[in-house]
Amino acid sequence: MIDPDSRGPSRVAQLVVVAVLVGIGVNNIVFAIRDWPLGDMDVYLAAAERLRAGQPLYIAGDVAVNSFWYAPWYAVLWVPLTFLPREVVAVGWSAILLVATALVTALLVAQGRRGALLGLLVGPALFAVSAGGNVQSLMLLALLIGVHRRWGPVAVAAAASMKFAPILLVAVYAARREWWRALLSLALTAVLVAPAIPMGIAGAGVRSDAAPSLLGVSPVLYAAVVCAALAAVFLVPRRHATLAAATAVVLALPRLFVYDVTFVAVGAADDRRTRPSEESGRDAVTE
Repeated sequence: MIDPDSRGPSRVAQLVVVAVLVGIGVNNIVFAIRDWPLGDMDVYLAAAERLRAGQPLYIAGDVAVNSFWYAPWYAVLWVPLTFLPREVVAVGWSAILLVATALVTALLVAQGRRGALLGLLVGPALFAVSAGGNVQSLMLLALLIGVHRRWGPVAVAAAASMKFAPILLVAVYAARREWWRALLSLALTAVLVAPAIPMGIAGAGVRSDAAPSLLGVSPVLYAAVVCAALAAVFLVPRRHATLAAATAVVLALPRLFVYDVTFVAVGAADDRRTRPSEESGRDAVTE
């Protein structure tokens, strides 16, 4: 993580960055272990129970930070778990999220010094949000592994149907002129989200004062910054396009929690076709 060839101010700066990341990480992990509330898991279970009982899936006027506003398919997956004791679900779901967190961190660390620094930022944040039972680490793992694979559109659509902003990853496919993958991502997202519209998702609380984003600061600034990030996807060297799109995802989130920054890890997704040794044309000139 520290460049052995660095000297003077550069080495000190690297040490400070690592120390800060380690400090933040330890703080997140300590608080997570001390509490482990699994509040988001309870939101998922409550949504599944409403679906099972024939009640409205989306509750208008519900406390926004605790409301269910994912696509209905995700609640359907949780319906069988409503027949199990909460303790059993809690142990199993926590284990799944922690394994996903470990895999995401390992994939990042395996990419070298910069990946290790990113792992220090992402790993503890995912650990902490896993304590809340949020699906973030599992979603991030699917995107990190799959965005450049054949099933990438499925991973993008699933993430977009839950947290909306990941649909901007479609820009990576568009930048590479992989139109069928871009269209497939959009089509799958539409199929997953469409049932939520007549079920009342528009009335669910999707904004929260507890997690302000650029949208809450200024819609004009929000649109300008997100558009600029998307433009960068088409302007930067192709091997950096995924990072630009992942940054756009973070900026476009309608509510922004600290752990949402972990979406930038998708920018480290391995795309064999755009490695430096294999680049040509525009990328070679730019670099």
